Amino acid sequence: MTQQLCTAHLHGFNHMANSIKTNTTTDKYIKTFDACDDPIVYTLVRVSPYTMEDMLLGVFDSKESVMCRLARIMDRPSNDEQFKIETHNLRTLKQEEDLN
Repeated sequence: MTQQLCTAHLHGFNHMANSIKTNTTTDKYIKTFDACDDPIVYTLVRVSPYTMEDMLLGVFDSKESVMCRLARIMDRPSNDEQFKIETHNLRTLKQEEDLN
């Protein structure tokens, strides 16, 4: 007795793909954390050249406002002074509770 080879994979067909049973009722309502929809806030951080500790200088709603503050600070820069601009997603309490 010879066994026939399955040639489905040679043609790009995966006959095992539909063998996993899923619960379509609960799969429609899976809660996700989608950070792309959240508003972005910017923070300006100064790194101390002596202790290398971070100091938060402000939280801003747009990149223009953080760049305005950075330009004002850079009027009189010190030696080895470092600044970081970080972005964060702003979430509300309701959005976080909805994930529970």
